[in-house]
Amino acid sequence: MNTAADTVLQPLLAADPGAPLVTHYDLAAPSRIELSVTSTANWAAKIAGLLRDEVGVAPGDVVVCDLPAHWLTAGVLLGAWWTGAEVRTGPADDAVAVITTADRLDRHPADVETLLMTTDPMGRPLAAVGVDVPPGVIDLAESCRIHPDAFIPSGVGGLALDGRRVGELADPTLAGRALVAGRERKDVLTVLAGIFASGGSAVLVTGADADSPGAADVATTERTTLTL
Repeated sequence: MNTAADTVLQPLLAADPGAPLVTHYDLAAPSRIELSVTSTANWAAKIAGLLRDEVGVAPGDVVVCDLPAHWLTAGVLLGAWWTGAEVRTGPADDAVAVITTADRLDRHPADVETLLMTTDPMGRPLAAVGVDVPPGVIDLAESCRIHPDAFIPSGVGGLALDGRRVGELADPTLAGRALVAGRERKDVLTVLAGIFASGGSAVLVTGADADSPGAADVATTERTTLTL
């Protein structure tokens, strides 16, 4: 039996490890970052190592993720899955960790282990972009870098996202190259999880709505096959 991350990544790595899995356009920056299946798996492994070895996340634990559309969000989702944890997109009394961004820190309990994800287009740690990290809070981008690019799970959890197993997230209509633009935080992880579980790839656009000329240009350039 595999973790949710293994279930998603193994067939993608076997089919074409160099294929793009996550492409992120920040139209305000402007910037474009693309991660292959292998690169995404490497980031996920580092984050999984951080969560298990430093935070103590174990199979079956709950990790709350309150995150925007960003290429690193994909690594967080898959990294949490690799530990065997269930990701929740909303508050959870049984959460052992919360992963969010600096601007949302005050929305989450202070007594739960908290990690802050950078929203810098290049993924630079918070200190490098002038964001203060409070004592006791972990800078995810800074702390995960020392962990290996490969991860061997300690065990297998059951649920993947908001009470659903990874197989329940799959949808054949999501198996293409999906444009994801203008989505609210609460929807981003659900959309990404569905795409990955279905064998698809994601083109994330921030700084523009889905019906904007900028997003339309991205869709043409990236040859997306569906919009979510």
